[in-house]
Amino acid sequence: MKIPIHRVAAAVTLGSGIITILSVIGTGIPERNAVLHAAFPMEFLGISRFAALVIGFSMVVSSVSIYRRKRRALYYVAALAGVAVVFHLTKGLDYEEAAVSLLLLVFLIVYRKNFTVESGTPDFRWVGLRLALALFAVLLYGVLGFWLLDKRQFGIDFHFVRSVKETFRFLAFLGDADLVPRTRHARWFLDSLYLISGVGIAYVIWSLYRPVKYRFFDQPQARARASVILDAYGRSALDFFKVWPDKSYFFPASGDCFIAYSVGANLAVALGDPVGPEDKIEPAVREFKAFCSGNDWGTAFHQTLSDFLPLYEKLGFRRFKIGDDAIVELEKFSLEGRPMRELRHSAHKMEKQGIRIQRWEAPVPNGVLQQIKAVSDEWLGIAGRRERRFTLGLFEWDYVKSTPVVAAIDAEGQVLAFVNVIRSYRKGEATVDLMRHAKSAPNGIMDYLFVEVFGQFKEQGFARFNMGMAPMSGFQEGEKATIEEHAIHSFMQRMGFLFSFKGLRAYKAKFATQWEPRYVIYEDPLALARFAVAMGEISEL
Repeated sequence: MKIPIHRVAAAVTLGSGIITILSVIGTGIPERNAVLHAAFPMEFLGISRFAALVIGFSMVVSSVSIYRRKRRALYYVAALAGVAVVFHLTKGLDYEEAAVSLLLLVFLIVYRKNFTVESGTPDFRWVGLRLALALFAVLLYGVLGFWLLDKRQFGIDFHFVRSVKETFRFLAFLGDADLVPRTRHARWFLDSLYLISGVGIAYVIWSLYRPVKYRFFDQPQARARASVILDAYGRSALDFFKVWPDKSYFFPASGDCFIAYSVGANLAVALGDPVGPEDKIEPAVREFKAFCSGNDWGTAFHQTLSDFLPLYEKLGFRRFKIGDDAIVELEKFSLEGRPMRELRHSAHKMEKQGIRIQRWEAPVPNGVLQQIKAVSDEWLGIAGRRERRFTLGLFEWDYVKSTPVVAAIDAEGQVLAFVNVIRSYRKGEATVDLMRHAKSAPNGIMDYLFVEVFGQFKEQGFARFNMGMAPMSGFQEGEKATIEEHAIHSFMQRMGFLFSFKGLRAYKAKFATQWEPRYVIYEDPLALARFAVAMGEISEL
């Protein structure tokens, strides 16, 4: 099996870094040292060893970026390898180690075209590995340094356990008063321990700083910028979740458009369509695709409208119908007639039991929040119910408190079921996010709650209500579907023991007067399986 070039390069980079670190532990070969002592002052030789130590550490931690095929890391490591060749020679005429660094440099130059990934959004997913490698490099140097040093350096024959203890003392800058260096090399080794410990700590701070800065400074700024664009050009109920903390943002060159996305399984999944002026959507998609390619990500769009399907097709994407949004046209909705008999009966039954509807505007009182939190916890205890994100909100205290809540309460004032109202960015459309009921609530409680919610929104002047998507619900009459869509929809609908798609569609059909298709936009047939894995990573807590 052929091993990918970037993996070989990462292994060679890591190995070269380890060799460089270990090469400064010993005192060197006397004959070679004599040649260098005649040519350079001792201070220069000490600086060369310090430089080699830092270079080796940098190679070890940079091997992660080489593995990820980062273009900037390629240039950086190549430069390190070139400088390492010089310092290997000036610290001890170490031809062997210099040859390894030279080999790494040549390898990176020859295979440079394999490194095409740009520096993307900083995150914590790779920080842990980098920090582990940084700690490994420091401990490797310290432990082996003490363990392999000749007894005459400190007058101590270090065993492995003491080597570990002494290394941790120096890593914490505590030192050890009992360690008295007897040679110039012993003094240099202690200084080098402080050096690599300081470099390691500085690297840890820098590694944590970038994602922290992004999450708490850059990302909120981008979210605020996206919110302004959303106010002007938003067009769907799903747009509300584009400014949630789990999203990253891409702004094309025009600056007046954005794409909200998350990354899973090395696939950048955009939520819905880009937001912005219609004439800027195509360049935004084109630039986003190039941006994803530069980060070695695939590209997909989840739950897009049908508005831009020709545009996606033009840019080489494929489409897959993932379901339909259930739309209630409020002017047409009525409980009159035989088809609505069940809903009328449910509403009358609730009213006879003293159940009524209560609405609280934001900020919702804490006492009410405690009740609906208890209802939410009960609902989550029902088999198959769990919190999801990306296309939905979570029950977070501050979030629910900041949205209007409509609830069904019993005669004693206890909340039995609730929804929280969120903004739909489609003009004239209303929608809700969380829809939850207590286990003890009577059957039909959600039917009653929805009927009353529809009436409230109709009185407020809304024309329609979006109940959200019914996944894999088939195709409407006259709707054209691809072979892939027919095959996968048919398979999903037959997997009744795993999926409740039909049941969800049937429930929403009690109210819906219109169905609007929603699509996944993807690059090639193999990407659909990858999309499923990515959505699992992105949406599951």
